[in-house]
Amino acid sequence: MRIPAIFDIAGKGVVVVNFRTILAFCILAGLLVTSACKPADAPFRDLNKNGQMDPYENKELLTEQRVEDLIARMTLAEKVGQMIHGDFDPTENGMPPEHFYRFLEDAPLEDLEQGVREDGVGFLLIGRTPSPGAAARCTNQLQEWAEASRLGIPLVVSMDSVHGLSYVGGATIWPHAIGMAATRNIDLIENLAAILAKESRAVGVHQTLGPVADVGTDPRWGRVMESSGEDIDLAAEIVRAQVETLQGPSLSEHSVLCTTKHFPGAGPEKDGLDAMDFRNEMPLQRSVIVSANETLQEHLKPFRAAIEAGTGSIMPYYSSVDSIEEVPALGSYPILVDLLRKDLGFEGIICSDWLPIETLMFRGFDRKEAIRMIVEADTDVFGGASPRVIQEIVALVYDETLPETEIDDSVRRILKVKFDLGLFDDPYVDADEADRVVGNDEHQQVSLRAARESLTLLANDGILPLPSETDVLVAGPRSADMESLAAGWTGYPQSGKTVLQAIEEKVSDRSRVFHELEDADRAAELARKADIAVVAVGEPSYVHTSPWGPEKLTLPDDQLALIQAIHATGTPTVVVFLMGRPYVIPWCAENASAVLAAYYPGTRGGEAIADVLFGDFAPKGKLPFQMPRSYEQVLRQREDIPKDIQNPLYPYGFGLTYE
Repeated sequence: MRIPAIFDIAGKGVVVVNFRTILAFCILAGLLVTSACKPADAPFRDLNKNGQMDPYENKELLTEQRVEDLIARMTLAEKVGQMIHGDFDPTENGMPPEHFYRFLEDAPLEDLEQGVREDGVGFLLIGRTPSPGAAARCTNQLQEWAEASRLGIPLVVSMDSVHGLSYVGGATIWPHAIGMAATRNIDLIENLAAILAKESRAVGVHQTLGPVADVGTDPRWGRVMESSGEDIDLAAEIVRAQVETLQGPSLSEHSVLCTTKHFPGAGPEKDGLDAMDFRNEMPLQRSVIVSANETLQEHLKPFRAAIEAGTGSIMPYYSSVDSIEEVPALGSYPILVDLLRKDLGFEGIICSDWLPIETLMFRGFDRKEAIRMIVEADTDVFGGASPRVIQEIVALVYDETLPETEIDDSVRRILKVKFDLGLFDDPYVDADEADRVVGNDEHQQVSLRAARESLTLLANDGILPLPSETDVLVAGPRSADMESLAAGWTGYPQSGKTVLQAIEEKVSDRSRVFHELEDADRAAELARKADIAVVAVGEPSYVHTSPWGPEKLTLPDDQLALIQAIHATGTPTVVVFLMGRPYVIPWCAENASAVLAAYYPGTRGGEAIADVLFGDFAPKGKLPFQMPRSYEQVLRQREDIPKDIQNPLYPYGFGLTYE
């Protein structure tokens, strides 16, 4: 999902709506925990109304035969419906955000059911659900509605699962991509991808909106945390491993469809400012800065790796490419047809990022022209589109603005994926089995291992590892914040241990643990009673745009003052950074007894941090980016060139361990 979003209401212009209203249908679906559902072993529409099996239902036939038989039976509207990646908004009456959750609990289901049963949308993004069983019952209900449609075409259910099945309560959630890049452990990354595939299919999710193939070449960009850092070859290796593991040798009933994003590489945004900066009411007219074709080709390497690995889908972004044209990639013929289809040879589904029509309208195109551009750019799936778009595309075909053959080509690609995923044969899942599989102990142990291996020790004067018998002050705004461990793209409150809780369990019974979040004076008072201070700082959970903004990479005054007040007492101070991008930390590097980069380590991150601090696990992470000495260094570097900061505070690949 990309937010804030813009909708066209009854053709009367655009209005801005809150992120939560876009996701309303997703969360509403998640609340259907008591819905009746079809048993997992029930056949999916084996017979038609005449008691006969239609050819497209016959799994003994070749996929191509089944696809062609089904397309021949579909109306134009049914074909176009398959191109909609649904988000149905029951709050279109203008219900203010503060009443959002209460309203959803009482909201009728007709809008969502009609979108699936009558409008025949092809894809649905599922949002927050409180448990794996609840998610499974939700997707079963959605598939039951799909089965009740005229042709019974199943849904592809998707999730923004970039670091685990993170919108399902109790799922396995590991470090964001920037932390996984710090591990340099491809086997571990493949293991986690296999876990995501198992957990996704267990709850009826068939598509992940990932992996992220962007290269984080600008420290200011808020989405560096979703990238594998600024080494292009490492990013390509990681993306290849994820696609090969999630999808397998070919798409099957065990696969999760990958949607590699954000084509053609969203990392080098101008001035580090994302095209969907949430501090603005409208999407920004931003370009990806690519200074030469050679640089563009470098940023395309992870996408080439994904295509070679067989990624079934690719998602273009909101930004344009300054060296190609000033049209957002998600509606650009030169980018999607000439570059992606022809030059790179991609034959899979192009699934736009959210709200492509409205994005082009903001650039000055009228609605019909925007739709025409998107279809002609070979986009197969409209992300976040409402059922209204179905009739709009149908009308453009009828008035010969769009040829129906282009619609047919898109639907062929979509239906082939659905057949390959086994959805026509059985789209239902077992809710009890989902509860057993998702977030099980074995999976959680892999998540803990990933968090441990990601942690990167930047400085240590010998104070670490800590003895268990020690009085500890735990301080800082991130010290008791679970959300800062799981961080962005985590849609349901997750359980786990905070840094404070993990340290409390680590010290001996004879030791004391003091705690203070933000008050510098009180923290200094407590520090005088302690043998060591651990201060957890950094940015809280976010998506797209970092809370400090691209223009700030240093700690806020209050966080730095907290550290300095504790340090002034003479108590050795360990600073733990929860961070999704490089920070400028010269004072901490020079004065703190130890500095630990924890990135955003997932729900087991608190335990991993305590394990490293107390020596139960020796740190082994390596920086996936450069750490600049000053913001001036950042301004002198180029947005599109990796590792071009001269004399950084910490170089790429830096990381200490214990002797």
